[in-house]
Amino acid sequence: MQVGDLIRDNGDGELGLVTSEVCSYNTSEGPDLGEYVWVKWNIFSKPQRMSMTAIENGWVEVINGNESR
Repeated sequence: MQVGDLIRDNGDGELGLVTSEVCSYNTSEGPDLGEYVWVKWNIFSKPQRMSMTAIENGWVEVINGNESR
């Protein structure tokens, strides 16, 4: 996932725009368990932190990836 990716929440259909690179929490659970991105959702005035587990579990999907990959 990269800055500029358009994503959709599969629960309510809301669209969001990824506004940051993947970041990591400082956790003792391992390097892959604490990752997140900042997303500007249509329903919020400011970007919200979204755990990458939302993608992994299918709750959110990338619908229009950044073409500059």
